[in-house]
Formats: sequence, structure tokens, C-alpha cells
Amino acid sequence: MTFDQPGSRANILRRELWEELRAALEQLTGRNDTRGLILASAKPGIFVAGADLKFFATVPAPNDPAVAELIRYGLDTLELLETLPFPTCAAIDGAAVGGGLEVALACDTRLLGTNPRVELGLPETKLGLIPGWGGTQRLPRIAGLELAADMLESGRLLTAQEACDRGLASAVVQSESLIEFAAKHVLHEGWRELRAMKLGPVAIHESERFSATVPSSPDAVREAMVLLNAGAELPLAEALKLETEAFLRLAGSDESKRTIAEFFASKRS
Repeated sequence: MTFDQPGSRANILRRELWEELRAALEQLTGRNDTRGLILASAKPGIFVAGADLKFFATVPAPNDPAVAELIRYGLDTLELLETLPFPTCAAIDGAAVGGGLEVALACDTRLLGTNPRVELGLPETKLGLIPGWGGTQRLPRIAGLELAADMLESGRLLTAQEACDRGLASAVVQSESLIEFAAKHVLHEGWRELRAMKLGPVAIHESERFSATVPSSPDAVREAMVLLNAGAELPLAEALKLETEAFLRLAGSDESKRTIAEFFASKRS
């Protein structure tokens, strides 16, 4: 399945893209001739760019119904992806940032190409937000609490090799061979165990708990750290509810409006 949003240089997670993805996944759910699914992109250097920041820049206040509906729709779509009756793999040969990485995290495995533009991250806290499509909960289940805390707090992006070394991806493959390699990799044994592990709680010791950082930390960072601790002890479905509640508190907040406006201003200068 290839993402290729018409008339756009990037694949952006607007409602229209979610609707098309959901329709395709619903068709696949009922098929009995499918052995595996690979998600890829036709956009050079970009997997999926993430959410539409122009939309979030116009959110009037926290707990906005339109935001709640968009987040719920995306989460339901990724749940379809995550519960398909066959293994899934994201073949990433470009940037998978924010919502784009959240789509990839809903797959059973991730493979990375050698395109120099490959980078993975969840930089939402830099914009006064947190990941809203499962990133705060799937990332620690896949790559561990320590890496998740670092990425969420700093917003930093990982190179392909860093992501592979830290367990966020299975391998780095030459770009020209990525899809062919993924077609074999997706059928590997063990995907059921990987999926079951991701859907359950995370074993967390008291020494591994992360503080909500210092009081002067941005609201989004504090929310993210609280979510890492609270969500780890719950099944994924329950943890995602906490994430949604936190996201709705932040979207439309003064902090988020200010940081998103500063982001757009920096792009114009």
C-alpha cells in the first residue's frame, strides 16, 4: 500500500487521507488471500509528514470537539491496521515524523532505507502538543521507556542507524532493495508475539519511572512524562484513552498556539 497524496509534496494526515487509509484497511480485513502488508510512500524523501499544523493552529480552545473527532478517527484507523489478520511492515525511505511515525508504530515491524533524509521522531512537544495517535504509548512498548522519554522530552529526531540500533526499526536496507526485502521480512515468524507484547502493559520498576520534569518545563513535556508512567501499567487500549485526554487539554492551549505560531513565523523568515 503506497501513500501518494495528490497535489502535495508530502503525505499529510488530514481527514481525507485517514478516510482513504481506513477504507483500504477495511477492504483488506475481509480478504483471505493476503499474507502480509507493506506500507510505503511514493513521495521522495518522505514517508508520512504528520498532522496538518495549519488545522491545529486554528483550534480555538482546549477540548475542542473537532480535534476530538479527528484524533478518534485516526486512532480507530490505526487500530484497524494493528489488528489485521496478517503481519504488517512499514518500509520507510524518508522522514517519518510526528503522525507519520505513529502510523509506522502501528505496524508490526519497521524497515529503513538508506535515503539520507530518513529520520524518525515525535517532536510534538516543541509545538506545545504531544503525539495524539498513539505515539506516547506504542513507542515505549517497542523501543523502551528510556528512549521514549528522551525522544518525547527533547523532540529530537533519530537517524536511520540510530533508530535501528535502539530497537525502533529492524534493519537498514539499501533503498533500491527496500520493498523487495520488506516483502520477505514481513512474513517472518514472531509477528504475533510482537503484536501481543505491544497491546499489553509494560513491565516498569520504580527506578525506571520518569519525573514530570521541573515545574518550569513546558506543559506538553510534563504531560508526556506523566503519560509514560501511567500508560505503561495499562493495556494499550486503556493507555490510549489517557493520551487522548491529555492531547485534548493541550490542543488549543495558549502554549500550543504560541509555539505553532512561532514555528510558522520561522518558516517565513
